[in-house]
Amino acid sequence: MQPFLLKVLLSLAMFVLTAVAGISAICLRLKLTGGGGQSDGSLSASTQNQRKRTAWILTLLSCFAGGVFMGTCFLDIFPHINEHYEHFRDKTQWEMEFPFPQFFICCGFFLVYLLEELILKVFASSEQRKQKQALAKFGANIANVEQFRSAPFAGCSKPDCAVGAGSVLNSLNNTLKPCSSCLNMLTHETVITKYLDSSKKVDLLKSFTFAFAISFHSVLEGLAMGFQETSTGITTLFVSLIIHKAIEAFSVGLQLSKSRSNSLVCALIGAYALMTPLGAIAGDFIMTLDIDDIKKDAIIIILESMAGGTFIYVTFLEVLAQERAKEHSHLIQLGAIFLGFLVINALQVYEQFADSGHGHHHEH
Repeated sequence: MQPFLLKVLLSLAMFVLTAVAGISAICLRLKLTGGGGQSDGSLSASTQNQRKRTAWILTLLSCFAGGVFMGTCFLDIFPHINEHYEHFRDKTQWEMEFPFPQFFICCGFFLVYLLEELILKVFASSEQRKQKQALAKFGANIANVEQFRSAPFAGCSKPDCAVGAGSVLNSLNNTLKPCSSCLNMLTHETVITKYLDSSKKVDLLKSFTFAFAISFHSVLEGLAMGFQETSTGITTLFVSLIIHKAIEAFSVGLQLSKSRSNSLVCALIGAYALMTPLGAIAGDFIMTLDIDDIKKDAIIIILESMAGGTFIYVTFLEVLAQERAKEHSHLIQLGAIFLGFLVINALQVYEQFADSGHGHHHEH
């Protein structure tokens, strides 16, 4: 089979398998959480206990995902960067001792950090303006009956208060105003509702930056497959990648599903699954271009290093830090993180033995 056709077929297979692994994580979260539901205040004690157990399971799964990302970062990405950089130095007789890979790793970290902060800053400014406008209107003229339906009390005993029992309809004609105590309670309720809505939007924004960081690395994985010129090399790298991608995609699905928007999560997982195949096609196209090998190697090292920096950000700031802030046993969380790390470690050891056996077989 022609190498290009083989790359296309294996890229399609990788897209399907990666998407299935990611979506299966969403299905697992939906099954554990029951797809959402009532608020805690309207649940029985047994149901609330079940929700606590579910939250604990999801925390352990997220910690496992953090361990997977950590192992991928330190046992897979960084060794490849160092190997490529040493090969580049040997080829170019580069003698400068400045740690360029580590520099670009930090650049990748700062890039994603800056991107997320800018997005959240713009979003926060917009939300603050909306809240100020809503609260100003709310305090000046309480005329919307829907606002009273969410009030956490039956009514005010004061006859001239718009929130008094039986006086809501009169407030629609602006003939009554709420007393100061009721206004404070209603305003507090409104602020809480707006805060919860804002929290959901922040989760969505974080999902975008998370998907961007992971997809950046996935494109580079695809480039590596696209640069292969023999069917054996393509197939060997595909097998190695697909094992990693299945575990990684499941972990990515768990993290993205926190945004509580299933349609958006499926779209992001689809985009993430598409990145490695696109990288493979792009890599094959780059191979046909008349580009100096040294320049091409330098660009790849820079991009790989920046992708490594995005992985550091995702691992420690997006996953592990958030899970550690939750009120669960940190020792058990550590065990889940270490288990995820061991899974990637086992894959790396297996690949080393497989490569060694493959080389030994060729010697004979």
